[in-house]
Amino acid sequence: MPFSRREFLIASGLGLPTCLAMEKSLKPYVSVHPKKSNEPVQDTWIELNLPNMAWNLNTIKQRVSVPVMAVIKANAYGHGLQEVGRFLDKSGIDALMVCKLSEAIQLRESGVRCPILNFGPMYTEDADLMVKHGISQSIFTDDVQILSQNAQKASKKIEAHIHIDTGMGRMGLPYHKAGGYIEKVASLEGIRIQGISTTLTEDPQFDKVQMERFLSVCQKAEQNGIRIGLKHAYSSAGIFTAGSSFLDMVRPGILLYGYYPNQKTQKEDHLSLKPILQFKSRVAAVKILRPGDSVSYHRAYTAKTKEKMAVIPVGYSDGYPYSIVGKGWVLIKGQKYPLIGDITANHLEVRLDLDSPVGVGDEVILIGSQGPHTIFANQLADWESISTYKILLRLNPLLPRRTLESNYEL
Repeated sequence: MPFSRREFLIASGLGLPTCLAMEKSLKPYVSVHPKKSNEPVQDTWIELNLPNMAWNLNTIKQRVSVPVMAVIKANAYGHGLQEVGRFLDKSGIDALMVCKLSEAIQLRESGVRCPILNFGPMYTEDADLMVKHGISQSIFTDDVQILSQNAQKASKKIEAHIHIDTGMGRMGLPYHKAGGYIEKVASLEGIRIQGISTTLTEDPQFDKVQMERFLSVCQKAEQNGIRIGLKHAYSSAGIFTAGSSFLDMVRPGILLYGYYPNQKTQKEDHLSLKPILQFKSRVAAVKILRPGDSVSYHRAYTAKTKEKMAVIPVGYSDGYPYSIVGKGWVLIKGQKYPLIGDITANHLEVRLDLDSPVGVGDEVILIGSQGPHTIFANQLADWESISTYKILLRLNPLLPRRTLESNYEL
């Protein structure tokens, strides 16, 4: 059966970008990335209120009272890797975590100087790049010997975090085989053990089992006189379940961007988080529909009476969820306008009141605040019946990111 246009675009990756929030004020802002004279006007873009990220980071620090390794993998959860990385570096973050070496190198080349951990896989062909750029690496295989050799050739030591699989079943050294490996790594001339980590399944009962296994591994290594550095296991979800002990470091991700890891913590809002991202566009056209006029492919919508409609140049190629027509709405001039028709690769349509003053060029809020109303990313997630993570991580990495600096209301 042949693909439809939408199915083709999604299958080819254009509809779901591979690189895998919100102002509460409409005060004027200053963009640190103003439009250049040789660039076209952007009709769709993302704005980042980075002072809100500073608020979120400080709130997390107050709760945990241990160093923070900020997780900015997957294009900083869709927000913009370099923009977020540079800001956190200037804010004095203890460390950054990514899941691809290419992300770590981008950060270094953009001027980030704080410690960076590549939590993703290590390939021996890239050992020289890790040494060159001073990237810490998560290790759990014998390939660490190649990393050590490259470091010694450069008369350097590379910092590494030994990753223990205590039950997640993905990356990491099985906990019951960890003792000998840790001793071997400790003996390598070119390696300095900076930390030891595990990843929890976020199953409340099994997490306790995992922590017992992890702490047992750590204790045995320390009893053998091995310095294992910082012990870390808790991500955003773990910050709410760890009790009073957060080990030596935490690894928050979604919390930094102003959202919670699940509906329960989102509803409780114990940290009073402030989303940093706004997703915006402009009205491309305003049209009058006569009774019987149709909209979009396969006549997805047909007007029953005289109606007014706005066309907005945003679609699922930008990362906007494509199955929320009938549930979702956007903001224009501080008013809610419902989605009609169909979400296609590059367009969506909304119904206007016949006397609506909306015109071509007016700003459209897809995620963010305008007037008395706000659309949060978790609200889009509810409309789409997916997680907030997927809403944010699917935002097209090619969309322009504008970082805002202003005294926003907190």
